Amino acid sequence: MEGRKRVKREAHPFGKSWYIGSYSNIPVKVHWSFGLLLLFIVYTILTNEMKMWQAIAYTMLVFAVFACVIMHEYGHALTGQKFGVKTVDIIITPIGGLARMNRIPDHPAQEFLITLAGPMVNLIIAIVIGFLFYIVTGKFSLDMTTYNLNHPTEFIRLLVPINLTLFLFNLIPAFPMDGGRILRSLLAVKFGKVRATRIATQIGKLLAIGFIIFGIFDQQIILALIGLFIFMMANQEYDQTKLLSIIGHTTVSELMQTSFTRLHLGDTYQSLIEKYQNGERNFLVFDSIGNLSGTVPELFIKDFIDQEKDPTLTVNQQMSSKTRIIDPAMLLKDAIDTMRDDGLAILAIGDENNIIGVLDRNTIEKYLRSKAG
Repeated sequence: MEGRKRVKREAHPFGKSWYIGSYSNIPVKVHWSFGLLLLFIVYTILTNEMKMWQAIAYTMLVFAVFACVIMHEYGHALTGQKFGVKTVDIIITPIGGLARMNRIPDHPAQEFLITLAGPMVNLIIAIVIGFLFYIVTGKFSLDMTTYNLNHPTEFIRLLVPINLTLFLFNLIPAFPMDGGRILRSLLAVKFGKVRATRIATQIGKLLAIGFIIFGIFDQQIILALIGLFIFMMANQEYDQTKLLSIIGHTTVSELMQTSFTRLHLGDTYQSLIEKYQNGERNFLVFDSIGNLSGTVPELFIKDFIDQEKDPTLTVNQQMSSKTRIIDPAMLLKDAIDTMRDDGLAILAIGDENNIIGVLDRNTIEKYLRSKAG
């Protein structure tokens, strides 16, 4: 990792995470649950009564595997950069990594290459380490069932079958594995993304059922659990893809509300609250010459009431000065991106001389829930 930034804890949609470094402007963060893996390492060392050098070798092996996982995710992220797809961050958890990209490529070939890049990193790591190991020791083995951590070379050797396992596991043609997205990208050439996702989802479910049945009858509990996980996650990718398709073909004019409340900078919160309690919503604040100066999101009003603040305060003393006027022909997807990137709760629609409506987060959420149902 480049740079020597101080380890920093940050809030994250999936919970707390700690920044540990970055490469190519893509930060890597460790999820809080990674601590459970550290406890598992200690438990394994103690229950197996490992000697000190064995414990060190085992710990190094676990962290080396996660280094390979990080490189796998960078394979996705760096390939995505080539196609203009930004990776927000890479999150490391006890069960693997996640490269959070700001969008899914629309072109199937781009999705295919971005997705394939991750497993290919593991394959290249396995080939390089296996070749060097053979050159140095004259030995080569893919056995993972027996190993002896008393020998330092064993730690290196195990990285070969582990990376090959990661390569093959990620190519399982089912969501959320890379193989599911690779299958979807191939099907999308003929069927389009939404239908391709539905087909790939059904294939993944059938495969998951096969894993569960075989795992139960062959007493392979891990395989059965993998099958259950795949089955439970299958529909999520289809639902997300369907919604992305919808917001990518819907304009804000189809959702905007033409009724909104005009406020002036000198209006008091007492008058604002009266309007709010009478059912008025979507408050836009204008200056003395009619220019949009800010908005008062509903959350501001609720907090003001709950905290029993001075009702004589004027609107300009507690409003959001962040504003954006968008064209009614803008796609809903772009409007959502604008709200997220600029931290906006309300968008004005029209132009500077004529605001014809508003779009707020509540309206968007209700619309998406109706489509998801």
